[in-house]
Amino acid sequence: MASATLVPKTDASGTITFELVSTSSDGATYRVTGRDLSVPLGCQITRVLTQPSAQGNDHIKVRLFRTEKHATTGKPATMQVLLDISVPKDNTIINKTEQRKLVVALASLLGDCMAVSSYVNSTKLLDAFDL
Repeated sequence: MASATLVPKTDASGTITFELVSTSSDGATYRVTGRDLSVPLGCQITRVLTQPSAQGNDHIKVRLFRTEKHATTGKPATMQVLLDISVPKDNTIINKTEQRKLVVALASLLGDCMAVSSYVNSTKLLDAFDL
């Protein structure tokens, strides 16, 4: 069952509160309430699962998105961040502990703003540079 709210950090002290707006058999959609539908700020989590007896990988996809309108022209701009976690069906080779370590390592690379105020890694990525 999907959580009623998600409250991720945006920096060392800020957060965004996403409220659950819909669920389906393969995921959930969250939005920040109080925003016009034409300028959403939201989060979608979907699961693409293979059959239990099949080989290959399941995928858990996380999409954060935000749309704003230019104050003068009204032209919209949208940014999104996509994450595809590909989990092998056979977790005896790369077990759950090792899978979690990779997710935490990625969060650490992208979450440099949680520990310091310089935003070094996230700024490099947004400026299209290698880390």
